[in-house]
Amino acid sequence: MPDRRMFHPHPEFRPMTPTDEARSRTVGLIALAVTVLVWSGFFLSLRLGARIHLPPVEIALLRFAPGTLVFLPILFRHRARILAAPRLPLVLMVVGSGFPYLIVAAFGMSLTPVADGSTILPGLNPLLVSILGLLVLGRSIGRRRLLGLILILGGIGLLVGHSLLNPIPGLTWGYLVLLGAGLMWATFTLAFERSGLRPIEGAAVITFGSVALLLVTLMVRWRPLEMLEIDPSTILPVFIAQGIGVGLLSTVAYTTAVKHLGATRAAMGGALTPVLSTLLAIPLLDERPHTDALLGMIVIVTGVALANRSGPRKKATPAEDDASDTPS
Repeated sequence: MPDRRMFHPHPEFRPMTPTDEARSRTVGLIALAVTVLVWSGFFLSLRLGARIHLPPVEIALLRFAPGTLVFLPILFRHRARILAAPRLPLVLMVVGSGFPYLIVAAFGMSLTPVADGSTILPGLNPLLVSILGLLVLGRSIGRRRLLGLILILGGIGLLVGHSLLNPIPGLTWGYLVLLGAGLMWATFTLAFERSGLRPIEGAAVITFGSVALLLVTLMVRWRPLEMLEIDPSTILPVFIAQGIGVGLLSTVAYTTAVKHLGATRAAMGGALTPVLSTLLAIPLLDERPHTDALLGMIVIVTGVALANRSGPRKKATPAEDDASDTPS
């Protein structure tokens, strides 16, 4: 079992007053809403056909290039705090949400229907975060939270039920790869929480760690970029979805949600992404969800609401709030 001491939070924590707690929760909920909206828009763009067929390495280039310019001053200004953070969480943050995660997730998405990938990746996150928190950090899972997780898992099953009943070649492998990507993202969620970094600092670490790995990959790969042969107007939707939406907005928003709500509650809220994507597809794609999908959405929302009511709210930090999820 990993050494829990390597996940000790940053020493810069202080007790929170009721006013601080209310303000922190509000900031976290707003950040989580932005995250779910951006993720939903990104997955919806895949279903709209906005994604072009580029190698994952070049998709990563579009994703992390804008962040390099935006986060460079932040990396320099906050380098002392970043260097003071525990090393293991920093590495896990880059691996779990940066360039390696993007490659694994893209491979899994290529083996499964887009709608399934957009459901499984954010939908399984709360379950995987809770399991890792239990095994690695010794966090308990209260009865209501456990029931909420079961409901979320059941709702996901209803949403992807059609694919399960009508499997395509490679679907099982695709689901397993997506499960691996989900484990990577859950690891990142907990690692960032334990790093003690501010959201903008975490985003800078993820971006520049990914850029370093990306540059090495491009040098080893060493061939002309395929995107240079494509009409820029065709690449623009991918750049907006990946570079601006996911690379900048959702990275900062999600880390802000984790910082203010705790890893588990942020992950729970992220499970609403497939629900919002399905709802947005009604006016934008003229897609009418089938009965199983509607039932799955209701089950997921119920599970998220139930899970987020679990545990007492006696906390100095969001991390402690996650840890205090006692059976009820």
